[in-house]
Amino acid sequence: MIATGRQDARAAIVTTLLVTLAVALLPTGSYLAYLLVWLAVATVAALSGIAPGQLARRALVALPFVVAALPLLFTRSDEIIWAGELGAISLSVSGAGLRIILTTALKAWISVQVALILVKLYPIESIVGSLRALKLPDTIATSAGLTIRYLDLLRNEATRMLRARSSRSASPIGETRERAGGSIPWRARVTGNLAGALFLRAYARAARVEEAATARGARGSLSFGGLQQTDPRIVQKAALALAAFALISAGGALLPRF
Repeated sequence: MIATGRQDARAAIVTTLLVTLAVALLPTGSYLAYLLVWLAVATVAALSGIAPGQLARRALVALPFVVAALPLLFTRSDEIIWAGELGAISLSVSGAGLRIILTTALKAWISVQVALILVKLYPIESIVGSLRALKLPDTIATSAGLTIRYLDLLRNEATRMLRARSSRSASPIGETRERAGGSIPWRARVTGNLAGALFLRAYARAARVEEAATARGARGSLSFGGLQQTDPRIVQKAALALAAFALISAGGALLPRF
């Protein structure tokens, strides 16, 4: 059930942080543990009224950041699974590096899904108010609130740009079921132009928001007030969060690795 108003989200925030930490601490190659954690996350999402498939697709936004780990595929010298020549360059693919990359991708993917559930279930007012109730610095609470709002603005901007692209017949399939547009390099150039335009629009929007906030005497803090009501079962929920952390950690230690 999605909360409305300034509800107490402290237990949900603590659970999100503990589950994310537990997933981050899972050892490399614990694919069975990752599968069980993802099934648990998908079950929680379904019980909360969130489509697990849609949640999983939205979490794929984290995968491009895994590109930073790709050099491990070629720089590790243990468990070589392929070696060959690419022109004048000798390349070798490491099985250990491949496991690290896959593990990193799974960690990012699952962690983003956990965070998305929190954002879906609680409005920004509840999250910011609960962060302040947890005695975190106001800078952290304000930054979290502004980040959530700004990402939503970027998503809406990207949706409008994609809709405009489709209306200009740049979609993969035309009305006559024939391929529209040009070659793969042409499509890559169009995608790059869209990404660049989105960055420029985001930068310009940020500048306008800052100027408007400064003109209205903003002091760098989101004023949502306190929580309208506190959760009477916060202690029990925090205990369940600790139990989930311990269970995930135990699964990573006991389940087989590949």
